[in-house]
Amino acid sequence: MADVPENDKNAQESGADPKFEDSSIRSCEGQIAVLRGFCMRAQGAACSRCALACPAEAISFEDDGRPSIDADACTRCGICLGICDAFASPRITMDDLHERFKRIAERGEDVVVTCKENIFPGLEPAANVVVLPCLASLSPEFWTLVLAENIPVKLAADLSYCADCDRAGEMGEMLYTHAIESAEAATGRTVGSLDSIPEKENLLKDMANPVGVDRRSAFENLVGDVGDIASGKRRLRNSEVLHEFLERREKARAQARLNLSDGIDFENFVPQGRTRKTMWPRRKMLLEAINCDPSIADHASVTVSRTDCALCTNLLACADACPTGARHRDSTTGQLAYDVRYCSGCGLCVAACPEGAIELVEATAAVFLDSEGEGTCN
Repeated sequence: MADVPENDKNAQESGADPKFEDSSIRSCEGQIAVLRGFCMRAQGAACSRCALACPAEAISFEDDGRPSIDADACTRCGICLGICDAFASPRITMDDLHERFKRIAERGEDVVVTCKENIFPGLEPAANVVVLPCLASLSPEFWTLVLAENIPVKLAADLSYCADCDRAGEMGEMLYTHAIESAEAATGRTVGSLDSIPEKENLLKDMANPVGVDRRSAFENLVGDVGDIASGKRRLRNSEVLHEFLERREKARAQARLNLSDGIDFENFVPQGRTRKTMWPRRKMLLEAINCDPSIADHASVTVSRTDCALCTNLLACADACPTGARHRDSTTGQLAYDVRYCSGCGLCVAACPEGAIELVEATAAVFLDSEGEGTCN
């Protein structure tokens, strides 16, 4: 008998399906985490969208389908985060970012979004400015939810920089343009624009001296020195030790939310009567957007599976192959049950069905409302 990997041994002992139990986490120098549980290729699907989208060609696949990031080639553009839920930042989650957007809006301010390519030395963005590694790190579903919630959001970026960007290049421009245009089409709302990035205000903004910058800088330094002597707060604020502590605390907080602790699987997929349903984060955002504005459902495109019940004989091979629990055995009838809201459109059920009763179809998100989530073949 062949040796069983340690993770699979643990899965067998717990009664879990080892195919779905191993949701290993791999990171690119601690900045991008790969979540195997959300990777369709790792579950057997023919998907390579992340590798095709990566402008640095830093993503490859191992023999078992798991994506791997070449840390030396990776530019930390974050495009993979906007492409697939299998990639995440352990420093800040999309939920964190969404909450920040909402907090800014609750203060009565516009959310201004820009990228690192537009931040020059000496520029201190205002508190309502969100700086991304690349605008393409936000998915269409993220933009759709933000617009559905009527959050006033504007771009402050010179798009001409995209062509020469060492981080993401033209791929970034193509992807974020598609994401924003998709969200605008679905919601009927628009993302605004600004010609310049709002800067952080300083206490001496009304005391600007027309003589020149040097004198104003001298005043700023003087005020800083006085504050430093009086309370030590500035020295503390600028302390590298403090910055490192805050960064570690933020990382730990985000890791806890992602369940990224060492030795803990992100998704167990343990059958408990039926396979547990797992909502993909991007789908959850789309459903939240539809909850805010049901009219969005008619304009948002999705890919889902559809069963020809005349051909289905309820062998349930599709349920065994489904990584999200969208297809499962009905607990009362034993027949195939299908919750389209959880369908990721991965196509694994199509390949698994011996009767050829399943196909992938392009639809609108109205399928989530029309079916009320559930469907069966009796």
